[in-house]
Amino acid sequence: MIVLAVALGGVVASDPAPPKEPATIDISVEPRPVAPGQAARVRLQLQPVEGVKINRYPKIKLEVPAQEGLVASDVRAEIGSDQPPAPEALESGKNYFKTVDPLELELSVASGATSGKHEVDAKLTYFYCVTKSGFCAPARIPIKIPVAVR
Repeated sequence: MIVLAVALGGVVASDPAPPKEPATIDISVEPRPVAPGQAARVRLQLQPVEGVKINRYPKIKLEVPAQEGLVASDVRAEIGSDQPPAPEALESGKNYFKTVDPLELELSVASGATSGKHEVDAKLTYFYCVTKSGFCAPARIPIKIPVAVR
């Protein structure tokens, strides 16, 4: 029994640690700059690092709360599936995105927003799995969206 426990401990220890950053994030905002009282289009592209897959369920979500003097109202974008996958979808890999479509949303810039460069607070959530080890976890990432106001 002791030999088995030592052998299993060695297997677990050799599994790679989950990545600190399971995906790269690219954010673009148009127009740049945006006028107060107008909308800015935000596009967030999520690209998993090598050896990581992004799940369709639960959905990928980008949430931006209203921010006084800058963002007029809450806004949210999401992609993925509302329903848990069937067991055969899990086994066949159909719950993973082959490529992740960008998340897109429109921010209503407050009419009283001051001129200059701002960072809009947002939250990105998604679920990922590491192919080699089978480790899966949620990712909850605070995001700063760069918005320039005229």
